[in-house]
Amino acid sequence: MKYCREWQETLWLDVHGELSPQVRLKWEKHLEGCIPCYQERTELLHLLKNVNEAVPEPSLSHEDAGALYNAITGKLKEEHRGKAGWRKSFFDGYIKPVHALAACCLLIVVFGWFGLKGLQQTTRIGTVSDLGVKEQLVATDMDLLQNLELLEEMDTLERLEQVMGKGETTI
Repeated sequence: MKYCREWQETLWLDVHGELSPQVRLKWEKHLEGCIPCYQERTELLHLLKNVNEAVPEPSLSHEDAGALYNAITGKLKEEHRGKAGWRKSFFDGYIKPVHALAACCLLIVVFGWFGLKGLQQTTRIGTVSDLGVKEQLVATDMDLLQNLELLEEMDTLERLEQVMGKGETTI
């Protein structure tokens, strides 16, 4: 029969009831104006009806249907594992995404804490023996200047001791 070859796939989808609503509208408009396509569709529908009546559909038992389902899903899972093998070992193992997120947060907190501590200047308490000779002299001079009043009082006390020791009464 001479039907339109560009509508062949649409014809087969139509007789099997698989057309989308948008394509069905275009197909029905085409059938109104194209007699060969309309006749081919009618003949195919009649042929499929006769085949369905002559050869009944085989039915599967409940066990066979379950076995078929398990075989198909097993094969699909196997193919999926092959494509995402590294994800299986990561997500199905001991490391879960929640654990990884918690570890990352902990690392951020620890590095942030030590990063802030590194920016702050720490005060170092040192001894005079840690310093060099020049630094020791400067430190000694600084101590003398800070305790100048105390040294002046000590000088006064030494004079007082000298006076008291000689038995003199005048200062």
